[in-house]
Amino acid sequence: MKKISVFAILLMVLLMTTITSYTALQGWDLVDDGKHLDWDSDTKYLSSVQSGVNLWEGHRSGVIRPDSIFVVEDVFISDYYEVSTTMGYTSSNGTIKFNDYNFEDMTSAQRIKTATHELGHALGLDHTDGTKDIMQQGKLSITSLSSTDKSSYDEAYNNY
Repeated sequence: MKKISVFAILLMVLLMTTITSYTALQGWDLVDDGKHLDWDSDTKYLSSVQSGVNLWEGHRSGVIRPDSIFVVEDVFISDYYEVSTTMGYTSSNGTIKFNDYNFEDMTSAQRIKTATHELGHALGLDHTDGTKDIMQQGKLSITSLSSTDKSSYDEAYNNY
């Protein structure tokens, strides 16, 4: 009977414990000194980019903005074609590129996840491994930010 009571208590403690999120920063970002990421694009996946912008802006508004004649562009988003497993990439020189080879056959949710993921790199976020994280690598259908994505973004914002 004592063993069952101890087991029941341990089980209750485990069920009440919340998983804490952590932050994952990559050491660089494309955000300017005014804490803005001004973007322009000629990608044919603009709706996926806009969905990604909306996700990040839903957590912290006023950072990611479309480029205008009044500000300097921080990142340019475009497409390329390469037979590879790479779906997209963000470079520290101010570009995000989506690979048509993979994007053409992706679902809308997979495109949104990838666009949001690459914008996360532009914001300074690194890869994570949580199953619900936008910042995990892979061709996945995730269309919301996890607590780890949010805490990483908050930490990055504090460092801009």
